[in-house]
Amino acid sequence: MARGPALGILEIELISRGLVVADALLKRAEVDVLASRPVSSGKHLVMLAGEVDVVGEAMAAGADAAGGALLDRLELPLLHGPLWDLLGEPVHPQSWDDGPVGAVAVVETRTVCAAVGAADAAGKAAEVALRDMHLAVGIAGKAFFTLTGELHDVEAAVAAAREVAGARLLQIEVIPSPAPELVGRLIFG
Repeated sequence: MARGPALGILEIELISRGLVVADALLKRAEVDVLASRPVSSGKHLVMLAGEVDVVGEAMAAGADAAGGALLDRLELPLLHGPLWDLLGEPVHPQSWDDGPVGAVAVVETRTVCAAVGAADAAGKAAEVALRDMHLAVGIAGKAFFTLTGELHDVEAAVAAAREVAGARLLQIEVIPSPAPELVGRLIFG
């Protein structure tokens, strides 16, 4: 998968308008389109990567083309490195076989933009491992991700995630000292 350093995401409420948006941003700037696809609840998701100024220019063109159909947008000039591997396909479980887990958090948001922004903030705020991410497909357009670490790090990470997600946050659950049988099977098993 292409990597930034910058990431841009546009969520459009109409699938047909989403294709117009993808066309407009590709015509404006030379970016790598990571995804341009319909997702659950009839939205269209466009994700792009590239240099900061190029992504900014493409995002502006895409937002203009979206007009009133723009549901949410996210522009991150320097995405937290481990997140790149979680953006390609709708579901990305990672192996959790790297020792005991002090705590697990699940962060659920209304939009993909909110989840990716929250995961970026969480990963930059504390020493946690971002484990998996599910973006819109099969879950009514919502998104969620899980992370693990020591309890104090998980709490710092979810505080950062909460702040970034704001009103788009649906729920954050923290499980201190999860049962060993549950680890790695929290969402995918």
